[in-house]
Formats: sequence, structure tokens, C-alpha cells
Amino acid sequence: MKDTMKELKYHKNFVVLTLMKPTFRVALRLIGQSDAPAPQQENLTNAFGEAFNEGGNAGKYATLFHTMYFAKLCEALMFRELNEAGDAAEKYFSVDRFVALSPVMFFGKLETNDRKESTKWIRRGVECKDKIEKLSDLASTWNFQNKLYLLQAEEQFCSRNFGMAETLYDAAILSSKMHKFVNEEALANELAGHFYLETGRRNRSGHYFSQAFEKYNEWGAVAKATTLTQYLDEESER
Repeated sequence: MKDTMKELKYHKNFVVLTLMKPTFRVALRLIGQSDAPAPQQENLTNAFGEAFNEGGNAGKYATLFHTMYFAKLCEALMFRELNEAGDAAEKYFSVDRFVALSPVMFFGKLETNDRKESTKWIRRGVECKDKIEKLSDLASTWNFQNKLYLLQAEEQFCSRNFGMAETLYDAAILSSKMHKFVNEEALANELAGHFYLETGRRNRSGHYFSQAFEKYNEWGAVAKATTLTQYLDEESER
């Protein structure tokens, strides 16, 4: 990716270069080579050689903001920074209501004591799930089946249908493995671990967190894997 960005800069392809920056910043954090927070607006706009703000340039640079908000949302949810995820999600939904391709989902993740707010996030999660289901049926089962299972698992978790949720988490893990999405296999294991932890079954969560730790490391996201050690350490002390 770094070489690609150098080539883009050399050929003065500033639009594509700028659009790549959010993903590059997130990748650096995942692999532990950057302590930087989620991509900041000023870092994304320098390539254009002009200063602007979101309100005054949202239309002109809609694709840029779309990419920036998506990257912020993915990073915040990946690292379970839920307040930041909520802010990024609101901005992302202001420019695009389709976030089903995000590697992390909304069901139960943006916790709130406000019933109306909670219902809003669940509704958005259902919208994402429905769109992923259409893609799985009509476009590519290979690419979307595991994502659908994971969304369905999260939905059942929120609905407190724990038995069905267990089945769907395992289905998401198996589908990710079969279709060779190691990063999504890691994610499905991690979310299953949180499911068992949050439903009072810590003894079962350890297996899933351990698998997530292994798969994140296999993917190369060593910094993300390190965030799971707190759950593994707690299990080893029992």
C-alpha cells in the first residue's frame, strides 16, 4: 500500500491518494505501527492543497467524506471505541445509509440507556442485514454468507434468542473459514466471545477470544490481537 501511495503521489493522482489515506491509517494502527487516532480531516485534505471544512465542502468532496467516515467507523468499532463509533456512524449515515460492508456491525454495539437510541441502532442493523441477505442470495454467497450469519447472530443476541445466536456465531465462523476470510473469522470469534461474556458465560468465552487472538495475528493485525489479551489473562487466572 505504501508503494502504491508513492506512485500515486509521483503521478499527481491526488484524488485516489487522498481516498487511500484513511485505509492506510487504519491499517497502520491494526498492525501496531502507528499510535495515531482515527484519520483526521486535515490529514485527508492536504493532498488537494486547499483548506476546507465538512459543512462547506461536503457536496464537493462527498466521496472523500464518505471514505473518511467509513474508516473512522470501522476503526472505532474494531477497537470497541463505542462513543467514537456513534459519532462516526451518525456522519456516515448522513451521506450513505448502506454500511453493510463494514467489517463490524451495529447490533448491540453502540450501547445506550436511551431506549429510542437503542431502537435506532437495531433498526439500522436490520437494514444492513437485509441488504447483505440480498447480496448473498443474488450476487455472491462466497463473499456475503459469513457476513449475513454474523449479522443474524448479532440480531438474535439483541433479541435475547441466545440459543439461535450461538448457532449463528458458529455458522459465521465456519463460513469465514471455508471462504478464507481470516479477518472476518477473527471478528466472528471475537464477537462470539463478547456474546458469551456478556451473557454470563465467561468459561465459554475464552475459547472464542483465543481463536480471535490467533486469527488476528495470522491476518497481521498484531495490535488488535493484543487488545484481546485482557480477556485471555482473566480466563487464565480463573
